[in-house]
Amino acid sequence: MSEIVWPPVALIIPNFNGAALLRGNLPSVLAAAAIYPGDCEVIVVDDASSDDSVAVLEREFPVARLVRHAENRGFSAAIHSGVEAARAEFLILINSDVRPDADFITPLVRHLERPEVFSVTPLIVDGQGRVTEEAWRCYVIRRGRLRLIKLCGRVPPRRVETAFASGGSMALRKARFVELGGFAPIFQPFYSEDADLGLRAWRRGWVTLFEPGCRVVHDHAGSSINTHVPSFRVRRIRRRNQFLFEWIHLPARDLFGPLLPGYERQILGRLLRLDFAYFGGLGAALGLLPRVFALRAEIEKTQRLGFWDIMSRVEDSLRAIGDNEDGQP
Repeated sequence: MSEIVWPPVALIIPNFNGAALLRGNLPSVLAAAAIYPGDCEVIVVDDASSDDSVAVLEREFPVARLVRHAENRGFSAAIHSGVEAARAEFLILINSDVRPDADFITPLVRHLERPEVFSVTPLIVDGQGRVTEEAWRCYVIRRGRLRLIKLCGRVPPRRVETAFASGGSMALRKARFVELGGFAPIFQPFYSEDADLGLRAWRRGWVTLFEPGCRVVHDHAGSSINTHVPSFRVRRIRRRNQFLFEWIHLPARDLFGPLLPGYERQILGRLLRLDFAYFGGLGAALGLLPRVFALRAEIEKTQRLGFWDIMSRVEDSLRAIGDNEDGQP
């Protein structure tokens, strides 16, 4: 019987002023890398931290490979530097505020060996061990808004399809990431870039999977965004990128059908609440419309699946698990 050959893997961790997070979570990442049966390197990309992150890495974690930015360039740029530096074809992107279980790598890599799979995301729990909604994603339009369907704590017993993998704990193929151009610059500096990447891959016919057989803990409270970026700016960027994501990926009939009245109601409600972050995000998104049109046209050139075709597949994948569990045909 021939011995199983496990492919090399690179784990990429973006870091900005996260010395405490590295001390708390990097040991778990290194332990997972050590027990993986194939070659596994850990790459930390420091995005011009002003704390002692670099000193901590060099002194306490010399086994991790350090890539440094001379100036702060944001989450996506840090990931791109890590991808460029990685020697392996199979990559796992993992945030500095994420702590993986020791055996989380192997189940992800097993799926990546299938040529149709673009990315895989593990089960994600919060700091209290509660299942979050980050791993299984599927959209529906309800009451004039594009909304995520909730898992409500229900975890499928085996892998299912999902709309996209969370950027904080995503396994994917380097060649496919590069072919897609990585995270789209229009979403810089953070938020929605992982959703956009996953949908662009799906629209080419490449699948994203949720594998509940491996787990990571994602403690959002200590993330660099929450601790180092003013909350008004975070809300403005989040809202801008939500608009951009919808405008890039939704069919025109939805944008000018149920969503347009929904936008009108949103605008009135936010005006009454004096939500300046919302209007800052809307204005910034409107200013990027020429780039949105260009991206829509580019994606449509290689499209094999439409937005709602993808959502139907994702929902059907989860429903099939439930049907089988209930003993239904």
